[in-house]
Amino acid sequence: MRALYAAASGMSVQQTQLETVANNIANVGTTAFKANDAAFEDLFYQELTNGGKAAGAAGMSVGAGARLSSLEKDHSQGSISQTGNALHVAIQGHGYLEVTTPDGESLYTRDGRFTLDADGTLMVPSGLPVAGNIMIPSDANSLEITKDGTVRAVLPGDIQPTVLGQLEVVDFTNRGGLRAMGGNMYQQSAQSGEASVVEMTPGNGLQQGFLEDSNVDIASELVKMILTQRAYELNSKVVQAADETLQVAVNLRR
Repeated sequence: MRALYAAASGMSVQQTQLETVANNIANVGTTAFKANDAAFEDLFYQELTNGGKAAGAAGMSVGAGARLSSLEKDHSQGSISQTGNALHVAIQGHGYLEVTTPDGESLYTRDGRFTLDADGTLMVPSGLPVAGNIMIPSDANSLEITKDGTVRAVLPGDIQPTVLGQLEVVDFTNRGGLRAMGGNMYQQSAQSGEASVVEMTPGNGLQQGFLEDSNVDIASELVKMILTQRAYELNSKVVQAADETLQVAVNLRR
């Protein structure tokens, strides 16, 4: 019976891995999407003997299968593609843009496909305003978002651009601790630590007219999918073999 449960646990974790791979592939075209990877660990062991008479010999233990230990997100940067849209911004390097929910909570994203609402408020695709309540007048000209996040535009009757607001890029001590909320949004958690403002350097800043692509590697995901399918099939073979063994044991009484 132990073999049945161990193989069944193996099939369960491989199913989770396959679902994770499918989600990665489905989001290969999602702006700034970060790939997920399932991590597993073995279950407890049952001691069968004390290891015999040999001094210092280890006991004989039989494992009980596997289980999901975590779903890890790869926060490495994806490639950056030029769009030419003045409302598109990509983050070069690490960091996240802060947005504000209706109840005042802060969420974080790397998706810089900004839009404007009817009042000219700078919004992310999910409809949440960027932190700082940046307003861009409908008659503004030459909208510019500088590398350090300064938003400015030339207003009617002016020659020099007017500063309209400031986009700040923040980062976390442990990015893996961020809680994925869907819609390319992340939430701070106890594991991620507090948000801190990123200092703009030559290798870190905002790029107007660009967007970050998904960091999903299709070739790696396809290889992972094949390996997952083979592992699932092997576990199903173990279930079949264990069933045949039990059938033999049942037939001994006939």
